[in-house]
Amino acid sequence: MLGTDKLKFSITDEFGLWPRIEKEFTSRLPLRNLIWKGGITQTAQFVSQLAVEIAVNQESISGEEIVLPGQQQSHALLHICLVTIGEHESDTHKAEARGRVKAWALKAAQHKGASWLVVFVPSTNETTQRASAGPKFLNMRATIYDRLRSDIQSRKDANHVVQLRPEAIDSWNSLFLAVRERAVQGLEDRVMTLGEEIRRLDANRMLPGWNYCRFFMVKETLVSLYRALGLNDEALAQYDELEAAFFQLLDARQLAWFSKFGGGADGDDFTDILNLSKKPYRRQIADNTISMFDFRLYLFGQQSRLLIEMRQFEEFVVRAQRFVATLSLAMREPGTGLSAAFVAAWSYSTCQNIVEICEGVQLAQADRSGAGRVLAAAKAEFLTSARQQLDLLGTLARRLPPTYLRRSNTHTRVTTPELSDDANIEPNVTNPVLAEALGSDERFDQVYVRTCEQATQYYLESGRRRFAQVLQGDIAQLHICRRRWSDAVRILRPLVPADSLHVMDVHLAERLAVCERELGHKDACLDLVLRLVENSQFLDAQSCAQHAAMLEELVNEVPAARQIQSKLFRAGDVAADDEAGFGVAVDIRSKVPRTLRAKRIEALLVAGNRDVQQLEVTMDADDVELSSDLTRVRLGTDVVSCPGRFEVQSLRIFIGHIEFIVPVSNPNARRFVRLNAHPASPRITFYPEPKRLRVKVAASNAPIDAGMRIWLHDANSHLLQNRSGDDGTGMTLTVADAVAADSHAMLEVALDGTQPASGEVSVYAEYSVDGELRMLLDTELVEFVPPLRLSAHIEQGQQPDSASILQVRAQCCALDPVRLHTLCTDGKADADSAQLSGRGFLLFAETATVVQAIDTVPSSVDVHVEFSSLLDVLQAQINDYVCSLAAEHKLSRHTRYLQRLIMAHVRQTIDAPATLRESRLVCEPFAPLWSLASQDCSQEVRAAMRRLFHKLSGQSLDTSRSCQRSLDMTLELALVTPAYVTVSLDSRFCRAFEAASLRVRLQLDGTSGKRLSVMVVSSECMVAGAAAQEVSVRGSVELHFSIVPLATGYLPLPEVICHEYTDDLCWTRLHTMLCDSPSSLCVLQNDSLPVICSVPVGNKVR
Repeated sequence: MLGTDKLKFSITDEFGLWPRIEKEFTSRLPLRNLIWKGGITQTAQFVSQLAVEIAVNQESISGEEIVLPGQQQSHALLHICLVTIGEHESDTHKAEARGRVKAWALKAAQHKGASWLVVFVPSTNETTQRASAGPKFLNMRATIYDRLRSDIQSRKDANHVVQLRPEAIDSWNSLFLAVRERAVQGLEDRVMTLGEEIRRLDANRMLPGWNYCRFFMVKETLVSLYRALGLNDEALAQYDELEAAFFQLLDARQLAWFSKFGGGADGDDFTDILNLSKKPYRRQIADNTISMFDFRLYLFGQQSRLLIEMRQFEEFVVRAQRFVATLSLAMREPGTGLSAAFVAAWSYSTCQNIVEICEGVQLAQADRSGAGRVLAAAKAEFLTSARQQLDLLGTLARRLPPTYLRRSNTHTRVTTPELSDDANIEPNVTNPVLAEALGSDERFDQVYVRTCEQATQYYLESGRRRFAQVLQGDIAQLHICRRRWSDAVRILRPLVPADSLHVMDVHLAERLAVCERELGHKDACLDLVLRLVENSQFLDAQSCAQHAAMLEELVNEVPAARQIQSKLFRAGDVAADDEAGFGVAVDIRSKVPRTLRAKRIEALLVAGNRDVQQLEVTMDADDVELSSDLTRVRLGTDVVSCPGRFEVQSLRIFIGHIEFIVPVSNPNARRFVRLNAHPASPRITFYPEPKRLRVKVAASNAPIDAGMRIWLHDANSHLLQNRSGDDGTGMTLTVADAVAADSHAMLEVALDGTQPASGEVSVYAEYSVDGELRMLLDTELVEFVPPLRLSAHIEQGQQPDSASILQVRAQCCALDPVRLHTLCTDGKADADSAQLSGRGFLLFAETATVVQAIDTVPSSVDVHVEFSSLLDVLQAQINDYVCSLAAEHKLSRHTRYLQRLIMAHVRQTIDAPATLRESRLVCEPFAPLWSLASQDCSQEVRAAMRRLFHKLSGQSLDTSRSCQRSLDMTLELALVTPAYVTVSLDSRFCRAFEAASLRVRLQLDGTSGKRLSVMVVSSECMVAGAAAQEVSVRGSVELHFSIVPLATGYLPLPEVICHEYTDDLCWTRLHTMLCDSPSSLCVLQNDSLPVICSVPVGNKVR
């Protein structure tokens, strides 16, 4: 406060009237409910009360203007002159008294910033006489009062003269009404006068000789007036303007009247913000002798007192934080002459003083939820700042080691020169608590811990638990400094989260790691160091290097091997490695800022096998150096060869005793690679025959030591059994002897006839090379049923000595056209057989017949056929082209995969009739296949694949090329009356649930009639229609069936069964016709096969 909050009323009492009216007059003070226009807004403002100090005959009316700034507060706001003139007195006395009053009024009117009032009080006798004299007497006395008013003021002036009859209440009310009016007028005049002076000084700010201290004093006089009126917000605004002007001049370096910075006197480091009587601040300001340090303390102290009176506690703590930060920074500037110890001691004392002020605040019930949390947070921050100063002071006083500041979470950042100054080693502080704390380690630790615990409590009250944890970490750091490891661990373990570390957790984890290692807990220390390295973005380079070195030591010091799921390593790009054989190349990124040596790195690759079982392949590399950024590691295996598409699931990195598990794929981002066959693995080729499957095992440049064991599975994962050579272990084939390099061995497996026409065969083989066990896994498309169906029958001559006729028929039973080269019996070719080589391809259901006359009817006949299918011819040429183009484009490792992919495309999209008709391959273009072929490959391989397929699209294929295969069968013969069944499909299915007509034609050649029945059976179609017909000699009949498909896609042709009705009333099955091709021409929508309206699939009934 500036002296007093009361304004002064000066009373001039030359007639001794004050004792008479004092009691009643003072009982009506302070003045209440005033309305005046003034302040910053110049709007009407309400003043609830105005405290007034009465001064009787203490101030003379000189009439001089105000000269010294800040002295208006000591001058009276209202001058009151008490006057009484008796009627019984002489006219000379009356005139003299009236003259003195008039002179007083003239001087008072010239006094700026104040108002005046003359109070006429009749004497006691005159009052009694007036009451008893009646109206005439009253009129006479009123005339004397009126003459006094006319002598002092004119009619246009305000009411400056008022009559008081002490015994009348109405008279007192009239008096104080006039006093209120004069007081308000005085206030407005005083504010106007000060405003003019402030504006004049502000306008002359740039002129030579301008003085900020004079400007401050004038402004503070206005502040004093506002505070007396209770307008603290107006007063605070004036101080804010003074502060802004001060910093503006400070930035412009125009504060020459502040001769020194100050702050070095005894007791300056021990601050009480609200105690402004510690030094004569106002006198020093008026005399231009105040230091910048004292001035800023005084200015902030006045602002703080106003804010606390206004109960703006949140604004107070915000300004206090800014004040402490800016002033402490200014004190550290060169040239201030203040030591680091003084700055730290002052900051400590000031922060503690602000906390004491906040603790003395009594909040209203409504403010406790919001403002209470804000104040709690502010007190915690000030206590944290005080604790920071303890770090510095403890270091300077040798209570803490010099390295402690670098290890504290919340230490004050100071430069090295500040700490190396010899004058700062022994700080001189006057704060008794601080001086006692710096006297001994024990007392220092008590103050340190108490300050941290107080701050922690306030942080918890404000809901800032993370900051509370950091302060607990500082207490642990003090224990570490004193080598109290167990106490530090007890504090730190609950603070370090078990999941992820954030920036505020890193320092806690660092300290806990140090304690765990000192206590011999290597495993716990390793876990913490791993988490720290994983979160290296929160650490500086020096700390990262220290943790990396500790990690390299701990991985070899842990007592037992461990598996750790760690983010220390991250897998980047994954690609098939064509240079390392059967392997992959993985980019591994390491967060460790130094090179680590891994004993071994393994990759786990997983592939599914028909959704039945899961295939896992492990690839590895030994003695790998992992750099601090990116390392490309080539992983491979010579043990397994399994071409296909694999998912790289995880990596296992072995460093020291630790096995780091690094995930590569996740449900949202799966990493696949396509692997080719190992170049050193043997090649297995299948040669199907009617009742057996021949297997060719060809060794590469690496010989097979002691044979090979092979397991074959069909498309349903059923094991193909070799019934003749099964040894009870489930093994199907065994190569007993070694296979030399670049040679082969042939094996056979018997087929039971339940296999489909074609399907995939999975191969699993175990063999050894140079004494090392190896495995081979692969899948091949195998045609279990030959594309030709062979049949033979004998027609016996009509005469006993006539020769019989042997007819051998070969019928194409596949969609793939077949060309016959040789068809003979018992190794004897005849003229019909010789003519076969000149014929073209047989289409589906077409036949070729060889007729031979025989004398003796055998029970069976051996048939030898040499043929080549259209797809065999095309495959041979495509394989040649792909080999050539792959070598040209450096894709030789992908040759086998490309051959399979292209042939699968040809099988699905070939137009066989058009291909035969135009003598060139007619199918969908090859160019779009490059995208599928290069899936999971590198950019270079993708570009090479694209060029290869575009070039392959321009190649022409010769369908006349020969690619012969052989088929040998033994056919049983029987003398029967020939009968024939022909099946035709009249229309194609266009979509599901659309009917098609199936026509069955029966024709019987014989001497007697037969009663035949035809049934059509299908598990994928609904069939309507059945017939039993009696067919006469050489008669024929047609039966019609309606077929409705139940699903979309390729459908096999239905099964046609022919029965004969005998005399014993039993039906005897004569013939069953099955479609041996993998898919029929009964196709639905979106197919690419040619349109054929009628397809014969019949055969002769035996």
